Amino acid sequence: MVGLRPVLESDYPLIQQWVNHPEVWRYMDYELPSSLEDVRDDIERSRIEGEPFTILVGDRPIGRIGLNQFRRRDRICSMYMFIGEPAFWGQGYARDAVMTMLAFAFDRLDLEQVELWTLADNNRALSMYVKCGFVEEARLRRRSFKEGGWVDHVVMSVNREEFAKAREAWDDATRIVTHDSPAS
Repeated sequence: MVGLRPVLESDYPLIQQWVNHPEVWRYMDYELPSSLEDVRDDIERSRIEGEPFTILVGDRPIGRIGLNQFRRRDRICSMYMFIGEPAFWGQGYARDAVMTMLAFAFDRLDLEQVELWTLADNNRALSMYVKCGFVEEARLRRRSFKEGGWVDHVVMSVNREEFAKAREAWDDATRIVTHDSPAS
């Protein structure tokens, strides 16, 4: 189970380390390595434009997630997310963070839809987003040049009803059932 908290200034060096990790850098589609000043500027812009959070396991920061590009009239925003700590990849923390962020978006902010994009070859992320209720809306062809070839972008979104179904499935899968031992 993860927790989310606002990004702290003390997170900046760790975020810089994460965004410069080759795999995070590639799949987040960053163009250049980030300096500490770049991270500071990005977080400050994120605070003005949206809701940036640090993903925690216990007290340990493991990644970033946030909402931005709000269109208040339409009750829509965009979401971004990455797990920066390789030791925490592939263990379900990303899905937990996305489900927590979507609950915040729909329950607290009363949004109707959350959208995102990811690289078409980011199979782990695509699969996880589908489990969170996202559906593919578009494939933008040849949008990023990676390792000598072009990669498409996949645009996805989840609306309030789709998230409710995904949340129900998530709750069912994570519910702990306890059995009382029979009296002797």
